[in-house]
Order: sequence, then structure tokens, then C-alpha cells
Amino acid sequence: MAKNEAVIQTGSDAITTVVEEPTTLSAGPFPTLKAHPPNAQRWKTAAALLAAGGLLTACGGLGAPTYRGPFGEREAAHLLRRAAALGNSADARELAALGLERAVDKLLDEPNLPEEHDHHYFEDNDVDYVDDWASHWLSTPTPAAERLTLFWHGHFTTEARKVGNWMSYAKVNKLRELSLGTFHDLLYMIAEDPAMLIYLDNRYSTKEHPNENWARELMELYTLGVGNYTEDDIVKGVAPAFTGWSVGWDDGVYYFRFSAEDHAFGEKKVLGQTINNHFSPISEGYEVLDIILSKKQTYIFIATKLLRYYFHPQPSQQMINAGADVLQGGTVRDFLKWLFTHPDFYSDRVRNSLVKSPFEYAVGLFYAAGKRAVHESEPLHSWLRGRLDQDPYNPPNVAGWPIATADWFTDSSLLQRLKFIDFATRYPDGTGPTGPVDYSVFMDGAVNTLSLVAPEAQLL
Repeated sequence: MAKNEAVIQTGSDAITTVVEEPTTLSAGPFPTLKAHPPNAQRWKTAAALLAAGGLLTACGGLGAPTYRGPFGEREAAHLLRRAAALGNSADARELAALGLERAVDKLLDEPNLPEEHDHHYFEDNDVDYVDDWASHWLSTPTPAAERLTLFWHGHFTTEARKVGNWMSYAKVNKLRELSLGTFHDLLYMIAEDPAMLIYLDNRYSTKEHPNENWARELMELYTLGVGNYTEDDIVKGVAPAFTGWSVGWDDGVYYFRFSAEDHAFGEKKVLGQTINNHFSPISEGYEVLDIILSKKQTYIFIATKLLRYYFHPQPSQQMINAGADVLQGGTVRDFLKWLFTHPDFYSDRVRNSLVKSPFEYAVGLFYAAGKRAVHESEPLHSWLRGRLDQDPYNPPNVAGWPIATADWFTDSSLLQRLKFIDFATRYPDGTGPTGPVDYSVFMDGAVNTLSLVAPEAQLL
């Protein structure tokens, strides 16, 4: 069965129809998604003090002024850290020479996609999924896409411990490909994603027993946020609208499958709007998504998270509203270009106000040490899972990871980060750096590995 078929069953009759999936162009180890061309082409205390500086005053809106101050190596280093979580002085000089607009366009270029591996590759070659992702991040010409992909993976959470490593790998790759596009396309993709359908148990959602997990997290964690919907919206609207959205199995891989036999027909109300599509029951789920996507609150919710991830732990309401306008009227690329060219982005109060996640810390330090891949004798995945407290394929729960704050820090995790410096800056026997050894972008003012024990090394 093709991976974009739906089984429509009524009574004893079964009709197989092709489901139009506008984001899917072809099948493979994971679907190839439609490209999105550019629109215009100290530690806990120190971090907490930096984050507690109060709300920023931010003028915003689509007509907000563009940063007109100096854009030299210092500003480019800040941009690199925030956008990509890695870089060196040569990278910063290259961006500075381009000027702000072109530098941002370069960072926000179409994501470079890794080689697609089928589900046998990792088992047959004893390659860890996390090391594979880290190696791509270290070597790709579009590292900003990797930090953004990590954001979306932490937003649209799935856990490999439940859905399997390869299903998570496939989902991450789809997120990467759509990462800079519209939130509409991201939400449509994730609603159909087999990993998500398995993770939140929607594959078992039927007319007799509508499952509320996906419906609840869709509204609470993925789009609107708490307080912007009712319990009836979930129980009587969204959950029954998504009954029948399930998965099939083909050649060792799950794929999206819809069966009308399991769908709850009849009138449903979501956020005050009525849904009742007897002739195309699968469309009821898409109608729910469209209703959510029509709400300004959806973009306020997403803009807030993006600003906390890229800008400051406490963005002003003006900044949030302006970012939401950009996101609702355009793409994620538009939003990031607006932010990376905004005057407030380069203020001293914003610089070094965010905390690196363990994965960002590890990849950034590897890059600064001149490494452009994870060597087979370097168990980076073991460090991340067992000592640095972040398994990139297993968020702690459905709410995802902390967003760039001191919540990452415990006494033990700080000690492990310091121990990691020695691991990251040593080279396996017979190898050496394949790029410049340069810590100046990884940490403001760093000159060598001794600098990295300072609290600033933990900051973005």
C-alpha cells in the first residue's frame, strides 16, 4: 500500500482512495517534503542574573527599524551563537564582511539536508542517531537550520523510547526540511506524522473511544496555550474530528493512514465554529487545524517561544505582538530575519542572556575544538544521555525541554559540563582538528580551554 493512501470503509464496503498530502512529494526512507524558497531572501547564578534584567523595551511591528549600528566581528559572533550555536572567528569575519542583511540571508539559507538513511542503516553500521545528527550539525553549511530543528523537535515532542529511534529520526528530518517555512505546513505535517500519531496514541482513536491526548496537546502545547480553549473544544470537537487518523505498516516502516470506519461522524464545534463533513471525514481534522491557524493567539504563543529561544527569556509584549504579526503573515524565515535585523537583538542586555542546552553546548564546543564530525571512538551520545542530561531523541516529557534558561543547571550537570571540556578538546588516537581551534565565538572573550571554566561559556 502506498504511504499516502487512505482506507475509507463504510459497512461491508471498503474503498481505497489517495489522500492529498500537499506537503508530500515522494516516498522514501522518509517523505521528501516540498521545498520552501526564501521569501526575500557562571553558571546558574550568572545566568539567572542575566535573565532577571526585567522586560526589554522593544518597539516592534512590521515597520520596525532595522539595526543600523556597527556590524563587525563582535556582532557577527553574537549572531552566530544565537542562530547556530557554533562558529569561530573566521566565520564571524566572513559574516561581518557581508553586512547584516546578507549575513542573515546566508544563515537562513535553505536547510542542507543530510543523506537519507533507511531504518536498517543505523543497526547494520552501528551508528548512533545522536552522533549522526551532531556530525551533520558540525559539517553542514546551514548550521542555523539545526538549532531551529532542535527547537521544533522540542516543541512538537516525540520520544524515541516509545515510537522508536528511526521514527524519531524521520520526524526530525521532516522538521528540518520545513523548519523555515510556514507554521501552517509544519502543523499539517506533524498532524500526519506517524511518530506523533503513535506517541500521543491517536492511532487508537475511534468513534467508540476518541483519544484526547493529541487533541489536548495540540491546543495546550503546540498552538494556543493554556486558557485559550475549553474542555468541550477538546472532548466534543477536536478529539472526535481526529478519530480514524492512524498509522499503517509497510516494509518495516509506519505511515499515515485514515479509516472512515473508525471516524466519529456528526456535528462538532471547535472554538465556536461548526465542523460536519460527511462526504470527506478526513477533512474534519484539517478543518480543525485551519481554525486553529486562523487565530492570532496561535502566533502569539509560537512567537513567545521563539523569542525566548533566540532573543531573551522575558521578551516584551510589544516584541511578542510584532513577532506574531510577522509569523502569521509569512514564514519562520521571515520571523527570524525580522528578529536578527532588529535593533534590540544587538543590545548589551540581550547578549549572553540565554543558556545553552547540553546538545548546543556539546556541538558548539566540538566545533570550537576544530572537530567537524563525531569520531566513532568518541561516544558523544553517551555523554549527552548519561552525564549532560539531554538525550536529543528523548525529551523528558510531552512538554519538551527547558527553553534556554538556568533550568538546565543542577549541581551535577554543571560539574559534568566542566568535565566535558577535556573530552571535547581531546582527539582520538591518530586524529587531530580538521578545522580551526578557536573558542572566541563559543564564548565571548575565550582565548583557550582555560577560559571555558568561566560561567560565560554556558551562555548564548
